[in-house]
Amino acid sequence: MNSEALVVAVDIGTSSVRAMAFDIEGRILERAQIVYPVIRPRPDFEEQDPLLVRNSTYDAISRLFSSGTVDPARVAALSFSSQLYSIIALDAAANPLTNSILWSDGRSEAQASAIKEAHGPLWLYPATGCPMNSIFPIAKLAWLRETQPEIFRSARRFVSIKEFVTAPLIGEWAVDYSMASASGLFDIAVHRWAPAAIEAVSVDSSKLSTPVSGTRAFSLMANSPLSNLGLARDVRIFLGAGDGPLANIGSGASRIGAINIDLGTSGAARCIAGAPTTDGDASLWCFCLTDKLWAYGGIVTNVGNSYQWLASIVAELTNTGIDEAYELLNTRVAATHAGSEGLLFMPYLRKARSPYWDEKLRGTLYGLRPDHGIAHIARSLLEAVAYDLKTIIGLMDKRISTVPKILLTGGLSRSPVIPLLLADVLDREIIVPHQNEGSIAGAAILGFAGLGMINELKFAQPSDAQTSFAPDDVRKAKYRDHYHHYLQLVEALRGANLT
Repeated sequence: MNSEALVVAVDIGTSSVRAMAFDIEGRILERAQIVYPVIRPRPDFEEQDPLLVRNSTYDAISRLFSSGTVDPARVAALSFSSQLYSIIALDAAANPLTNSILWSDGRSEAQASAIKEAHGPLWLYPATGCPMNSIFPIAKLAWLRETQPEIFRSARRFVSIKEFVTAPLIGEWAVDYSMASASGLFDIAVHRWAPAAIEAVSVDSSKLSTPVSGTRAFSLMANSPLSNLGLARDVRIFLGAGDGPLANIGSGASRIGAINIDLGTSGAARCIAGAPTTDGDASLWCFCLTDKLWAYGGIVTNVGNSYQWLASIVAELTNTGIDEAYELLNTRVAATHAGSEGLLFMPYLRKARSPYWDEKLRGTLYGLRPDHGIAHIARSLLEAVAYDLKTIIGLMDKRISTVPKILLTGGLSRSPVIPLLLADVLDREIIVPHQNEGSIAGAAILGFAGLGMINELKFAQPSDAQTSFAPDDVRKAKYRDHYHHYLQLVEALRGANLT
C-alpha cells in the first residue's frame, strides 16, 4: 500500500456529522462538518430524521473534496465512527418506519424496569455486557413492540444509524462488533447475537444485520451515493466502531488498562480490557472494540448538555449570545472555590445512567443558601460530573489494573476549568492531547489497520504534544470530603419515593 494513501474518517454524531482526511502520521489534511437537529416531540423522547443524517453524511464527505485540497484518488479507505444506542425500524424497501431513536431517549424506562423485575437486574448482563436500561436498543425494541405493534410487526429490519448510512455504500446490511455490542442484544464473548436477548424482544435474527469485524474491508458499490466523487475503484470501506470505544484509540489510550475520559454532549470513562469484563452489580458496561479488545466503562449522560442548559438560561436572562454566556460561566466558575461553598448539584436533567442506572434520580440542588450565586451552581454541576466519573473509575480499578495517567478528550477538554477539576477530584494526572479528535481519529486508525499499513492501533508518527494537569493537595482533600457528601445525597435520593 502506498504510504501516501489517505483515510477519510467519518463520525456520525448526535449534533453533527464530521468528515476528515488523515494521513498515516495522523495529520488532518481537510475537514468538513454538517450540523443537524435533535427532535424532541415530548418529554423523554429524543429522535433524529435518519434520512437527513444519512444525506448529511454523504454531503459532508462530498464537501471534504470540494476545496481541492484532497485528491479523492489518494483515498484508500473510508472508516466510520458513530453515536451508539440508536435504533430505526425499516420496511421491506429499507425505508424508515420510525425516526432514529437516540441514546438520550428515555421512553422505554417502563419496559426496561419490567424486564428487570421479571428476570432480575443481572439477567443477560454477563453475556451482553449491557445493564438493563432504557438507553439500550433492547429496551427500545420492547417499547416499540408494546406501543407500536403494527410498526413492529411490519418492520423488515432494525438497524442503527450507522448501518442505515453504510448499507447503500457496501450493498449489504452489516454491523461492526462495537455497534452491535451496544445494543444489549449481542454476546460480547463470541461475537454474535445473543439468542436469549433477541428472543426477549421477539426479534428474529434475520431482522438484524450481520455482525462483522470493524476492520473487515468492503468494496464501495459502483452505483453508491459516493460514486461521483472520483474515489479510486479499489477504495475500501471499514465499518469501524462506536464513537465511545474509538475515543480510546484516537486519544492514545489503546493499551490494556489505559483510561480515556471523553466529555462532550454526554461523557464517558473507559479503559481497554483484553477480555470481556463485567461486574457483580451491573454497574458498568463492556463493549467490543476490535476482535480481541473490549472497552469497559460507563456513560454519564448529563455533561455538556446540562452545562448548555444552564448557559442558555444565562444567555436569555442577560440578553447575550450562547458563547458569551459560556465565557461568563467559565470565568465565574474559575474564580469560585473548590466545593462550591457546600452546594451539591445532582446533574440528572436527563436519565441517570452510569454508575447508578437509576431512573428515579432527577436534577436536584441541595444546600442552597442566599450567598450562593450562578457561579456556585455552575461549578457544582461540573463537580458532580467529576464525582460520577470518580465512582466509575473506582469500579474499573476493582476489575482491571488501570494506568495512573488519564487521557482527556472531547469538546469540554478545552474548557479552562474541567481538566484541573478532574485532576483534583480524581487525584490523577490528566493529559490533554493537542490533537484532540478522539473518536474520528480512532476511526482513521482502524482504517489504516484494516489496510495493513500499521501494526499497532496508533498513527505511524503520532503527535506527542499535550498539556498535563496535576492534582493540588489542598483542593483534592477538599473534594474528598465533598465527594462523600455527594454520595450520601445520591443514596438518599435513590431511597426516596417521590415519583
